[in-house]
Amino acid sequence: MSKAWTEAELREALDRYEEELRRAGKARNTITTYVQHPERFINWLVGGYRPSPSGSPKGGRTSRYEPLRQHLIDRSEPVVTMTFAQVERVLGATLPDSARRYRPWWANEEAGTHVHARAWLDAGRRTANVDLNAATVDFVR
Repeated sequence: MSKAWTEAELREALDRYEEELRRAGKARNTITTYVQHPERFINWLVGGYRPSPSGSPKGGRTSRYEPLRQHLIDRSEPVVTMTFAQVERVLGATLPDSARRYRPWWANEEAGTHVHARAWLDAGRRTANVDLNAATVDFVR
């Protein structure tokens, strides 16, 4: 007998798996590797990811932060709270060290060349409550 899982159930299970990896003392990069592939698979299942042809530059995306923009667009709640590890899973890549060390990395800069800020701003969100110790950020409408 097989169980049909909803997208929400799969994501909740993946979050529990990530927490178990943390409790086991796995390194951040190891955790990211272990959970980013299932996250991409879930995104594929629900139509949020399509593999690009081999040889396409950046998978056809204009920014490595495009998956974050799309993820935030797809969320209906007014505040989306994410851990940095969850952001990395959505991106399919690790955040730069400066994102974990410096609050200004999360600034809502509308001008300039900060493509990471453009991702959440273009999704109609602004960052708030950046907690470097807890490694969490709120994306607010």
